[in-house]
Amino acid sequence: MNFGGRFTAANAINPGGKLVGEADFVLGLPTDLGRGLSTGTWGHRKTIYGFYFQDDWRATNRLTLNLGLRWEYHTPLVEVKDRQSNFGLFSGELQLAGQNGNSRALYNGFKKDFQPRVGFAFTVSKAMVLRGAYTISSFMEGTGTNLRMPLNPPFNSEFQTLYNTPSDILPKTRLDQGLAGLSSLDPYKGANIRLWDPNVRPANVQQWNLTLEFQLPGQNVLTTGYVGQHGTHLVVAMPYFQKQLVNGQILPSPYLGGNPDLVSRITQISGTCACANQNYNSLQTTLRKRFSNGFQYHLAYTWQKGMSDSIGYYGEGGQAGGQSAYMQNLYDRKAEWAPTYFDVTHNFVGSFVYETPFGHNKKFGANWNPVLNGVLGGWQLGGLYTTHGGFPLTIKDSQDRSGTLARSFRPNVNGKPNDPRIIGPGAQWLDLTPYSIPVARSFGNIGNGTSRGPGMSRFDLSLGKSFAMGEHRSFELRAEAFNLTNTPIFLSPASQAITSTLFGQIRSSQGERNIELAAKFYF
Repeated sequence: MNFGGRFTAANAINPGGKLVGEADFVLGLPTDLGRGLSTGTWGHRKTIYGFYFQDDWRATNRLTLNLGLRWEYHTPLVEVKDRQSNFGLFSGELQLAGQNGNSRALYNGFKKDFQPRVGFAFTVSKAMVLRGAYTISSFMEGTGTNLRMPLNPPFNSEFQTLYNTPSDILPKTRLDQGLAGLSSLDPYKGANIRLWDPNVRPANVQQWNLTLEFQLPGQNVLTTGYVGQHGTHLVVAMPYFQKQLVNGQILPSPYLGGNPDLVSRITQISGTCACANQNYNSLQTTLRKRFSNGFQYHLAYTWQKGMSDSIGYYGEGGQAGGQSAYMQNLYDRKAEWAPTYFDVTHNFVGSFVYETPFGHNKKFGANWNPVLNGVLGGWQLGGLYTTHGGFPLTIKDSQDRSGTLARSFRPNVNGKPNDPRIIGPGAQWLDLTPYSIPVARSFGNIGNGTSRGPGMSRFDLSLGKSFAMGEHRSFELRAEAFNLTNTPIFLSPASQAITSTLFGQIRSSQGERNIELAAKFYF
């Protein structure tokens, strides 16, 4: 609701000079009324059915099998009062929930969601065990609520009324009448259509592993193995409004193409499709010592490679700087296949707990007096060290050069970058020189995740002291330092767009040292 001052001007028919909107407000004389989309009055519902059986079978004294099968059915999302609409993916035909033969959900249910599980453990020798497993898991990914079908017209519309013509000597409604004078606009004009593929379904993720475990002297255990994963039908945002670029010519998008009148009135299509893919392979090794003689540790190293053709709905942050949620060229999806935004080639985590051998019930000082035991006995030291390489960074452009209404943009790369990897304002982590802006009606040739950001190294330490207070009570004091060395954890560059003056500059960090003191009473 706006108050422009025309109705308190000397001439409301042809107002001129200085207009005082506050005067119109005091008298309750609005110049225009408006209301945007109302998105808070709908509710989605679904039901998940699941049945499974599982059995452990000891086939021999050395071989144990784990066998199972699960079946799930995720009912498609329905709106509680059928206030949602979809459109034919290519025909553009309006589909209303529960009307004209349409289902309430407006997309198909998937009833072939079988998830087998097969695992085995084989004792090779007294000190060696071989384990392996294969499984299929399934889950229905959620989308952002801003991409759900209840936001589609005709259930959501904008409203506007203007009192700014020469015939409007006074507005037809006043402030005390609220928004009673609103008129509905064309619900399709300027709309963003939420277009769901009719075959949206739960994701399918295959996982497998093969590991060898060795019993070593001194209560040490070494495990090394291969772990893999392949995901299909991952839910992804789709830029269906993007036009086609064929031999330098721009052609219309085929989506909603059977309804040119609708296409001419809308301004965007935000699609949803269960059609993304992901792949992961890794070598994982751990060395651990079971707690004995007051000491235990756990060391884990992973070498890995994760690939995908989508960042998914929930994006990235922190040290990662991945691609857009939308692909650069809807019609060239192979160009999106790249490292996942959370891919790190090397990852190491080590931890330990050490109890000093001094004090009551310990190797030394079992007969100490209470004062000496209170000072020197019952101390415990623990630490956790984490380090990994950098996450992928995607080099970007700032606008669509293709003319296809693309929703993400990448530049050309004309040689191998020589990244300086220098941190700080004005310094360059990334090399700008090999990148250039694509010519009109073309896409950038660089892929996603071609550069890497800074890695991370962090050491946490804890020191605790336990005070016995009888047989069943004790009091503990503990000091914990997170990121003890105060090593900066640098974030991704301020900008990865080559047109930005901040391109490739790492100007922020997180994870400053924190120290906590805690007290516990056990009884």
